[in-house]
This record gives sequence, structure tokens and C-alpha cells, in this order.
Amino acid sequence: QAEGSAAIANAYLAGKDTIEPVNAVTIADSINVDLPRDGLRALRAVRETHGTYIKVSDEEILQAIPILGKVGIFVEPAAAAAYAGLVRALATGQQDSAAPVLVLCTGSGLKDINAVMRAIPAAPVIEPTTESLKKVIYG
Repeated sequence: QAEGSAAIANAYLAGKDTIEPVNAVTIADSINVDLPRDGLRALRAVRETHGTYIKVSDEEILQAIPILGKVGIFVEPAAAAAYAGLVRALATGQQDSAAPVLVLCTGSGLKDINAVMRAIPAAPVIEPTTESLKKVIYG
């Protein structure tokens, strides 16, 4: 979950069976909620499947967007949060890098173009020539 909207993760990490509302503030608009609907069901499912919750910062979410974009996956910040969680899990040893992993990134980048634009550099403006294009591509 996004650190700024982590009501379920907070409950899980504290070992609680209840979810306390938070004052949600995150760039990931689609998951920016104080008290998630069906939060108890999500909490129960993670415990029953021996999963975990990982909190990621807005900066980590924004960093995930262009990484996914380079492999052709155009996501909004809420979807990028899932991949950012995997990156964090790998970095902290919570996930074995040799183990197969599936990350569900279902929110299209078209849902939140303004946030996505914050995550990527502006496209360079070049002369309309092959030489100019080669300079940008090859340096």
C-alpha cells in the first residue's frame, strides 16, 4: 500500500484485527482512501495465505512508472504501487529474486495522466532530421 494511505497495512503490521482510518494522502489517487472498503476481508486474506503488506512511498511509486513503461506497461500510480512493493520486497529480502512472481498492475496510465507525467522526463524537442534523432537515441 502507499505509505500515505496504508490503513490495512498498518493493521496487519501491528497485528491488529481492526482497521483504523488514516488521513490518506498519496499520489496514487485510486487507492487514496482513509478506510478501504472490504479492508477486513483483505486483511484476513493476506493472513490466511501467509502473505504480507508492504508500504511504499510516493517517490517509489513514481519511480516504478517509467520502469514499467520501458517494458511496455503504461500504469497509473495506484498500479505502480504494486510493482514498487515488489522492488521493496526484493531490496529487503522479503522476496527471493529467483522465485517466480506475478504483479497485477491493472490501472492504465490513462486514468491519471498528470501524475504519470510527474514520473517521466519531458520528451526532447529536436530538429526533424534523422541525424537529430540519432543524437537523441545514441548520444
